[in-house]
Amino acid sequence: MKKKFRLYLSLILAALTTPLYAQEYTAKDRGIYIKKWNLMNAGDSLYISFRLLSDKMDIPSNRSLRLVPMLVKGDNVHEMKPVIVAGRRQYIASQRRKDYGMLVHSHKDSVKIDYRTAVPYRKWMNSADMLLSFDECGCGGDPYSHDNMLLKKIRLEVPPFRFSPVMAFVVPEVEAVKHREESGRAFLDFPVNQTVIYPEYRNNVTELNKIKATIDVVKNDTNTVITSISIHGYASPEGSYANNARLAKGRAEALKKYVCTQYGFADTLFTVKSTPEDWGGLREFVSSSSIDLRDKVLEIIDSKYPEDEKNRMIERMDNRKTYMYLLNNVYPSLRHSDYTVNYTVRPFNVEEAARVLRVRPQLLSLNEMYMVANLYEAGSKEFNEVFDIAVRMYPDDETANLNAANIHLSEGDWQRAERYLLKAGNSPQATLARGVYAMLKGDYTKAKELFMMASMEGIREAEMNLEQLEQKLEYDKYNK
Repeated sequence: MKKKFRLYLSLILAALTTPLYAQEYTAKDRGIYIKKWNLMNAGDSLYISFRLLSDKMDIPSNRSLRLVPMLVKGDNVHEMKPVIVAGRRQYIASQRRKDYGMLVHSHKDSVKIDYRTAVPYRKWMNSADMLLSFDECGCGGDPYSHDNMLLKKIRLEVPPFRFSPVMAFVVPEVEAVKHREESGRAFLDFPVNQTVIYPEYRNNVTELNKIKATIDVVKNDTNTVITSISIHGYASPEGSYANNARLAKGRAEALKKYVCTQYGFADTLFTVKSTPEDWGGLREFVSSSSIDLRDKVLEIIDSKYPEDEKNRMIERMDNRKTYMYLLNNVYPSLRHSDYTVNYTVRPFNVEEAARVLRVRPQLLSLNEMYMVANLYEAGSKEFNEVFDIAVRMYPDDETANLNAANIHLSEGDWQRAERYLLKAGNSPQATLARGVYAMLKGDYTKAKELFMMASMEGIREAEMNLEQLEQKLEYDKYNK
């Protein structure tokens, strides 16, 4: 009995609810066999059973061997019910004393022990070590003071923690009157110094058809009513400013007259404006170009000189090289007519809105889109698609951006949610969403702070996410 036991076991652990059994193992130096290992986690208890056999336990009649299985992880220790293997006299004495534990009589050096116990389950046990302490003198006391042998490194197969964000979607405000607009830009060709539109002149057929197509989309839709049409004419900077003012105004008026003739609209439906010379358009082109003397041209454009003087200054540069380039390649695009068709849209019930969403989503309010989304199961492909459409139609709206961020956060995709959160505003619901964003990125300190802020603002979903955060921290503590 003086030599230390050495026990070589290999445990086959179960899934959380289905026990598996190991094959027979032995510690050859003591003739110890372990059979029928069963380790099962079921709710609040961890059930452990095995059969220990030996035909070489030389236990004298007046001696006993105390075996103590233990679960150990760090400072966490749980001693299980001991097994007392006793010789004949000690067996009788122990029966009289009613010693705590499982009493086994050693018959001619042979032992058979069917060990079963249940211990209160603690999460640290998922990755604990199972040790067996041998008290050969029967002294009791701390099992660590005796020989301890590793039986098994327990690794219960715990499913990975999955954070399931709980989002707070915002119901958009009802849009009392739905004002919408369709706009475009036409590059009509006019004979030099003229303000009369010739429909067949150069590329005018194409440009006029663009305008008519924009108007037809609204006019032919029974759900919409045109409220006004605005036309803004522009001329390019070459020539005198006074003449360009005449051309810009006259050509804008000519376009109004053409549209009135085509559709029979009242003159009062129109507003007409003009800009004699489109220096803003010229500046936009030059600033993004790599032309020679780019900075000098920008300096002239930004100066306070009269427009005619600016034009002459550019013309006199580098022997007219820059001027001729602009005249031939840029100025034609500065002669344009911008038009906007303003209209209102009737309200839709949810069934109508669902149909309109597929063909002309711009006719729907955010509130109507929200109603359509709720026709589908939250988190479904159709549900998420509605909010994606909403943010495309209303790219700068805080509610649209927040709800779009929510759908991607619900899917665990914080990268896609990131750009929407930048425009999501500072509502308590947005604070919650940013907490989920931090949680998904692994910044648990920031997530907790934001969840608590949202909770104080009355967002009940924040409490649900806080609870999950605590579960995640506990999971990490015991499963690293």
